[in-house]
Amino acid sequence: MAYDSPHGLIAAAVIVQTLVLIMISFRFVSHRKRGLGLFTSDWLIIAAGILSTGLAIEQVYAAATGVLGVRVAPLMKSDPKAVPQFLYILRQHNYSFIVTGILAIGTIKTSVSFFYLQIFSTPNFRPYIITWIVIMTIWTISFFAGFLAICGDHGLFSSRFFADPKHVKKYCGNTQQIDFGVLISGTISDLITVLIPIPMIMTLHLRFSEKISIAGIFLVGLLSVGASTARTYIGIYTKFAPKDKIMDAGLGVTATCVWTLIEIQIGILAACAPTIRPVLRDLVQNGIFGRILSSARSIVSNKSSRSNNSGSGSARHKHSGEDGLPLHDMSGSASAEHVDDISAVKSRTIHASERVYVEP
Repeated sequence: MAYDSPHGLIAAAVIVQTLVLIMISFRFVSHRKRGLGLFTSDWLIIAAGILSTGLAIEQVYAAATGVLGVRVAPLMKSDPKAVPQFLYILRQHNYSFIVTGILAIGTIKTSVSFFYLQIFSTPNFRPYIITWIVIMTIWTISFFAGFLAICGDHGLFSSRFFADPKHVKKYCGNTQQIDFGVLISGTISDLITVLIPIPMIMTLHLRFSEKISIAGIFLVGLLSVGASTARTYIGIYTKFAPKDKIMDAGLGVTATCVWTLIEIQIGILAACAPTIRPVLRDLVQNGIFGRILSSARSIVSNKSSRSNNSGSGSARHKHSGEDGLPLHDMSGSASAEHVDDISAVKSRTIHASERVYVEP
């Protein structure tokens, strides 16, 4: 990824955040179609969407004003006096992404856990889900408060005073422990949150292929785990990489901020994916996608009909002359039976899926 391209950072933030807001709106349209109200998981995803939008706006602003996506080394050569001010502003944005990111990521994982509680609320699994909700709540509050109080009574970590690394070491102590703690525990908890529903799905009374299909929807969250892993790798690499291979300070902060936002955005997309089936079904059947598919089927059907007519024209002519009627054979009834079979399968599949996706 090109971290030194401000225009790319702006475009990525705007495009993906727009998709996030569309998915959140689809989630609530889907609820309305099924006559459902708002659940705890929905309110939490709204909060995560607001935080995500705030960080997206901040990324756009910071990239547009020459803070994110800028290398520090060339600036030190061209204007050394401007470097302290630049690093101070850069630290402010980095701190904002860390603190807001903790709230957003924790809110998403808690929202997903509450969603599991809605659809898998059985005596066997309910205690485990509730326990995980408590753990994620404690994780969010603990790290959020920890970063707010990282320097004790000496002010916030993003203040101008702590733009000097010497002051950080003196008054804030070793911040690597809490940095690595939030990164590593965040990635592990992301993975656990994604995998929690798999054993529950395997106990459903469905065909194995249907179970795999449903599990695949929930496993979209692995993309968020990948983003979290990338952020963890960058955070650790910038601390321990050899001096000749270390990332530029400006690009290192940019990479951390970018992957924090990506993790949040993908997390929201994955959290909304299992809830928007009715909207997607309407788009495929009745929307523009349905019209495109219908047109494609018509074209293929017409070509097939012309090919069959040209290949068997003489035989049909002969038979029509003998009976005085066109040859229909039993293709019409067979097709009807085939359509009925498909409809029955689709109806049964949709019914089975709705047992998983429809909140009680």
